[in-house]
Amino acid sequence: MASTDSKNERRRRTELLQFYGAGGKEDTPYDINSKHFNHDMYVQKTIKESSLKQLLEHESSLVSEIQSLDSDCQTLVYDHYDKFIAAADIVRKMKEGSVKMEAQISRLQENMARIIASSTSVTSALQERRGHLSRLLGVHGTLRKLEFLFHLPQKIDECIAEKNFAEGVASYVETAEVVHRYCHLSSFSAIHEDCEAAVGRLNQALKEQLALKEVSARHLTECVDLLLQLGEPAEGLCDDFLAHARTKLENDLSNLTKLAETAGGLGSEEEEGTEQGASEETSKAEETKEGLGREEIGDDSIRDGANLDILEFVDVCHETFVGNLWLVISSYKEMFLRSPEEGGSGSSNVAMEKLRVFVADLVEQYVAVVGVRVASEPDVGHYGQLTTALDKFHRRLHAITQLLPNTDFGNVALSLVLEAGSARCQSSLAMLKSGLASSLGDIRHALVAPRHPTQDGTESTHRQLNEHLTRLVASTAASIKDKVTALQAFTQPKHTFAVKAEFRRKFCRDLVREGVVVAFFLHITDTLLQFCHKKDKDPVLLLVLSRMCLDLHTSTVHYLLSHCDEQLQLEEKTGLTPLHSITDGMREAGQKLLNHYVHTQGSSISQMLRRSVELKDWLGCGEPRSVRRVMRTVLEEISTMDTQVGALYEEGNRRDRSSDSSRRTFHSVSASRGGGGGRSGWSTYTPSQLDNSLVANLNKLWSERIEIFAPVEFTRVSILTGIVKISLKTLLESVRLRTFSRFGLQQVQVDAHYLRTYLWSYVADEHVLNVLLDEVVTSASVRCCDPELMEQRVVEFICEQN
Repeated sequence: MASTDSKNERRRRTELLQFYGAGGKEDTPYDINSKHFNHDMYVQKTIKESSLKQLLEHESSLVSEIQSLDSDCQTLVYDHYDKFIAAADIVRKMKEGSVKMEAQISRLQENMARIIASSTSVTSALQERRGHLSRLLGVHGTLRKLEFLFHLPQKIDECIAEKNFAEGVASYVETAEVVHRYCHLSSFSAIHEDCEAAVGRLNQALKEQLALKEVSARHLTECVDLLLQLGEPAEGLCDDFLAHARTKLENDLSNLTKLAETAGGLGSEEEEGTEQGASEETSKAEETKEGLGREEIGDDSIRDGANLDILEFVDVCHETFVGNLWLVISSYKEMFLRSPEEGGSGSSNVAMEKLRVFVADLVEQYVAVVGVRVASEPDVGHYGQLTTALDKFHRRLHAITQLLPNTDFGNVALSLVLEAGSARCQSSLAMLKSGLASSLGDIRHALVAPRHPTQDGTESTHRQLNEHLTRLVASTAASIKDKVTALQAFTQPKHTFAVKAEFRRKFCRDLVREGVVVAFFLHITDTLLQFCHKKDKDPVLLLVLSRMCLDLHTSTVHYLLSHCDEQLQLEEKTGLTPLHSITDGMREAGQKLLNHYVHTQGSSISQMLRRSVELKDWLGCGEPRSVRRVMRTVLEEISTMDTQVGALYEEGNRRDRSSDSSRRTFHSVSASRGGGGGRSGWSTYTPSQLDNSLVANLNKLWSERIEIFAPVEFTRVSILTGIVKISLKTLLESVRLRTFSRFGLQQVQVDAHYLRTYLWSYVADEHVLNVLLDEVVTSASVRCCDPELMEQRVVEFICEQN
């Protein structure tokens, strides 16, 4: 048995050592902290393994540890002794307290025994009189009740006279059961008849109160509740209650309608007021709002409250109509929609349906009144106050929906919010259109206004046109961003209607993105296209507008649509106008404007060339000595156009100039038009060797077809090439209608060489210029009576002199 206990003890010790981290340490006789420590073996081992110095150091450390251990033991003993003394004090105090408590408990037991004895003696002495006193008290109570019944009719009449109907009804209800129970007794029959007559008068007085127009909703509820307590049929009272409540609520609606119309009539005047006047009106409005009563809005209040803003107007609606309607619904449900267990009738469904119809009709009128006020609210460009008012309006109608089951007045309020949002979107679109028209008007005035030359005497056309373009595009983009930011007030998460998916889908997608942003982009396209059909417009304006369309197509439209989608959190793009349809329309409009600009400028130069050809006497002119003045004017006009176009468009691609382009000669009437401006085999023949018309026809056969009115690209050289082609084609057709002498032909040759010398830098392909000028000279030679061209060196000399 002993061996078993020792084994268990060793096992537990081993487990404890393993748990506390000492189980893996083997016990040896050399471990000073082990229970198997052998001091003799430890000393021998230490002496054997250590030097003298190490032994001295080891001795010092052991002495130090022994002293520390002694100090710890003394401290532990002192602590235990202090705790022992404290525990002894506590035990002594507890013993003293228990002795006193035992004495007090003994005295309490003695006092309780004396009290019980006294109570028993008193009870025994009064036992005989107790029954008699109980009978007397019962008789006294009965007499007081009879007295109350005798005076009940008089009390009811007094309550009617004092209009204290609640006390009169309460008095009758308390005694009604007793009166009806004993009415068959002769002594109670008279009381019963008097009470019934008094109750009839009370009933009539309450019904007269219901008929008063100025009665409040709370007083009306109290009267109906008293009539129900008097036993009046609930079906009739239900209709009477709703009829009288309708009168009161419709009166509230009438006053609110006047208030809304008056505030709407003064809306424009408030916008025109100064800042000081606006602050005074605001303070007056606040005083007026405080003066408006909850129960009714008088005519004076309507006149004083004409300056209420939309937020204050909604608060007034809540304090009057909505508050009264809420009270009517709550009172109606409490009085007529009780469950049978609570004393209600079984026709609750019919009563509930009457209430729904009643509330729906009034809410419809109320929404119309608020709609009038919202429609008259001026558009000041920020909608924080309006959206807060609409949120309050929506919240309160939604609360009525929760109060009255199976109704959905929240959607009715949401429809009004959407109407207000649609009106603000339409107003924003109108402002954007007006701003665009104003910006276009400013640019038109700036383009026709006198320009200030720079210090070197030339106009800073490049800088001015870029400023006009930048200002137009920037103002358009800024106005769109401002309107989107302003309309974002309708989508703030703090508004209850803004979290509804139906509202966000309708407002964000259809009204803002499609109805404002996309519609304004389409309006820009249509407005700019209208300039293509107006002949009195400044050509430079057409150039600026075409560049505006290109910038909108390139980046602005994409940026603005992305900004709009990001601000409105539009992730689903199905059903929305795609970006490419807008940008394609912008590019198409820019292309048409640019083509119109080219045609307009080409027609302007063409008119000068045509008149110069038609007004000159080509048969009687002398030998050419200089280039005609009109040719220099044409170059000046084209140079001006080049400056304007270069301010807005890049250079573009140009074909390399051929090596002999600057030294084209006319040894024959026909010039080469095939292969980049070089001479053809026809140039070796003289006019006498080959018929002129045959040469012209052969040249047309080998030349490439030139499209005169082809669409131009959005580059400088392409635009100027289009203008030059139209101008030279007009010159060609004008030459074909005239007859020339030899000197006239030579003058045309000089003019053509002058144009060839200076126009090549403005066109994309010099070959087109050479072909058209060659056709001009060839057509003049065909129409010449004595075709003989001037020597090339003479032509070059004359052109150099000019």
